Amino acid sequence: MPSRGLLLRVVEFIAGEVADDELSEELHHFVKGEYGYFSLSTYTSEQAEEIMTVIRESLLPAVAEWYPGDDEVHDFVAELVDLVKQAQALEPISRNDR
Repeated sequence: MPSRGLLLRVVEFIAGEVADDELSEELHHFVKGEYGYFSLSTYTSEQAEEIMTVIRESLLPAVAEWYPGDDEVHDFVAELVDLVKQAQALEPISRNDR
């Protein structure tokens, strides 16, 4: 299982990629607080969708650059990308619009 450090690096990357300034600030706060648990349910549906889009479209190349040749990390992130693709293909059950 990849480390909390990988989680924080991924969240920091997402924070730098999203267009929503409020979301970016919240994600940077997550990283600074060194939280160990990340859930899309804490964000609005639009913010969660933007996070998933960054994961799906941009995360694998970044991870390949950060961890060249690390198959375990690559496989873990590839699985995350696949899960995001599956989630985005589903019809939403409910919306979390805080």
